[in-house]
Amino acid sequence: MNSNHKKIDFLIKFGLSMRRAHHSKGDSDEDKSESRQFSKAKGVKTGKMTWLMRKLRKYQLRNSYLCWCCSVPLVVVLYYVITSVLHHDQVSFGPNIDPMAIVDKPIILWWTTYGGKSDEEITCGNVQCRVSVDRSLQFQNDVQAIVFYGTSLELADMPLPRKPNQIWALKHEESPKNNDYMFSHEDVISLFNYTSTFKRQSDYPLSTQHLPNLDYLLDTRYVVDTETKSRLRRSENLAPVLYVQSDCGAPSDRDEYVKLLQKYIPVDSYGRCLHNKDLPEHIRFDIGKSMAGMHHDDFHKLAAKYKFTLAMENAICDDYMTEKLWRPLRLGSVPIVFGSPKVKDFLPSNKSAILVSDFPSAKDLAEYLIDLDKNNDKYNQFLKFKSTNKIDNEFLISHIEAREWGDFSAVQKNPKKFYSHMAGFDCFICRKIHEIQNARAQNKPITPRTANIDHYGCPAPRRFDKHGQYGVFEPWFYSKYLAKAFRKYYDSNHHAFTHDDLTTLAKKLREDDKNG
Repeated sequence: MNSNHKKIDFLIKFGLSMRRAHHSKGDSDEDKSESRQFSKAKGVKTGKMTWLMRKLRKYQLRNSYLCWCCSVPLVVVLYYVITSVLHHDQVSFGPNIDPMAIVDKPIILWWTTYGGKSDEEITCGNVQCRVSVDRSLQFQNDVQAIVFYGTSLELADMPLPRKPNQIWALKHEESPKNNDYMFSHEDVISLFNYTSTFKRQSDYPLSTQHLPNLDYLLDTRYVVDTETKSRLRRSENLAPVLYVQSDCGAPSDRDEYVKLLQKYIPVDSYGRCLHNKDLPEHIRFDIGKSMAGMHHDDFHKLAAKYKFTLAMENAICDDYMTEKLWRPLRLGSVPIVFGSPKVKDFLPSNKSAILVSDFPSAKDLAEYLIDLDKNNDKYNQFLKFKSTNKIDNEFLISHIEAREWGDFSAVQKNPKKFYSHMAGFDCFICRKIHEIQNARAQNKPITPRTANIDHYGCPAPRRFDKHGQYGVFEPWFYSKYLAKAFRKYYDSNHHAFTHDDLTTLAKKLREDDKNG
């Protein structure tokens, strides 16, 4: 047998051995019922390989007279075709950040986005990138990163198959309730290489996203002195505590706590939740409608008359803090905080807010508030940072200083590169792409980067059900098993699935866990 036939014989044996490995691959990790879900897709590719094997065998038997110089190119082409077919099924789509093709102006594709995002070219120091929302660019070589806006992400609508070595990044500064706690599960958060979330462990943290700058906290334009607040309580029939919330039934179960608190101290509730008092017509708002009223001067003046404001988040997560905390601090109303367990790290001083978690019961908290309401000196200690115009918390100061984005502030030493953290994250990803390209050009090793649960994860929310049993909120389980179902498909390189497929598999996985 000449050397040319040996090459062909090697190709046939190689192809048959790979085909056998391809056939047996799924059965080692999954039981027969699960592997059948993917058998149809495998069959198509197996048929292609069988056809190629037959062609090679016919070539070997019937065309021995071909000259060596003509057959070598054919051997190379057939070898490439076989390995390409096999590679399509065996390629790793995991989130490894190995070097990619060097591109002067790589594209950052926003797969799911937020309102107003559009195509643009950005300059980030000495590097440039294109930012696009055009999904048709998905498989272009220049697309070296795909960014997902978490609230809009759907697991049945992911850009699959994932290109090897392509960066996936998550932007999700919103509450975990906005996507049923999906990113609190390792099966989903580990899909991403880089993140920008409210957690300080995130690659581009947004813990203080709702705090424009430090001047905002020291602003005194709306502050009402304590004696005047006490007088207005009587003249305008105000409660000592303010509650403004129109997103009712939140996972944190905040409304239930407020109900308990109202048994021991008056609370004025202007929102849709536990509503007992009306706002003036020109500043009213409701869920699903414009919230412009809450930014009106007249609303700020009204809220500043209250000694205490309930600052209660819709989810309990480390570092998740919204305007519910920062607004009363600005207005000079002491916030009663139910939210981030680590909120003390970000308060302007050691004594500037009251934490629900510091009290064993709503009754104990109410008694403390009543005592402060009667004692102006004790109450004024919570507003000392306003009267002295000084923020004592060095961690907060350094955190704000380190931000690339935000409003200008006379208190801050360094100007900000970006007004918006959205623009800042685009440049963060752009710089990462170019860093990887430079490392490749210099033959330097690149450490794979994968996000973990610390980048976003929130504990399972608990609440009372209709029977009075306190347990994990149902959407947590829904997202947990939906995430597991997605990873079943994703890790098996099976890309043709629908939302119904995911929910069906998720239900099966949950039942399997229940049955042991």
